[in-house]
Amino acid sequence: MKLALYVFLVALLVSLLFRRVEWPWIAFRQGEIAFDRGLYLEAAAQYERAAQKLSDSRVLEHLAKCWLAVGRMDEAETVLLKLLEQQPERLSAIKLLAGLYQKTRQPEKAISLFTKYLALGGKLDPPAELQLARIYRQAALYDEAAPHYIQAAEDLKQKTVAEVELAEMDSWQGHYDEAVQGLRQVLAVEPANRQARLSLARVLSWAGNYKESEDEYRKLLAKP
Repeated sequence: MKLALYVFLVALLVSLLFRRVEWPWIAFRQGEIAFDRGLYLEAAAQYERAAQKLSDSRVLEHLAKCWLAVGRMDEAETVLLKLLEQQPERLSAIKLLAGLYQKTRQPEKAISLFTKYLALGGKLDPPAELQLARIYRQAALYDEAAPHYIQAAEDLKQKTVAEVELAEMDSWQGHYDEAVQGLRQVLAVEPANRQARLSLARVLSWAGNYKESEDEYRKLLAKP
């Protein structure tokens, strides 16, 4: 009888300890399930529970994504700043916070994030190169944006959009010949690229080449 009671008490203690250790991860997994279902507020509640006990950076990053998904920018900014205090080299968090600053038209803050990251010896992946180029463009710092567009274009997944946006940026500065050349190069490879053709039509018009511009607009109208 005593042995049975002892075994029962040990099992109960182990169960309680297991629950105490595991419940934050259970909350984290429940947050992931809710997030995948688009239940962002429910997910945020679970991530906040998990964050009480877990120091894993994924918890804060997932929580920030919840706040971003529901448009609660202040909460997202607070969480991401806290995360970057702990891990200033975390590029994924930098991209999220920089994206927030892009949406709220604060490109200078976004530039500062990347500047600090690069000063720490960080390397940009192709999506980050494209994002930083767009941030510089948003800030009208075109000379700074161009090298990042060129670097982003080295990646096949970013190549077309980077080349089109770089050409558009050239046209804003009155560099019509460079813009036209860049857009025609894109269309030579992707003749069905509507954004490139629309941009080309506009640039040709701005450059005073109205007949060529009209031809490009007609090509657009001829295709659904």
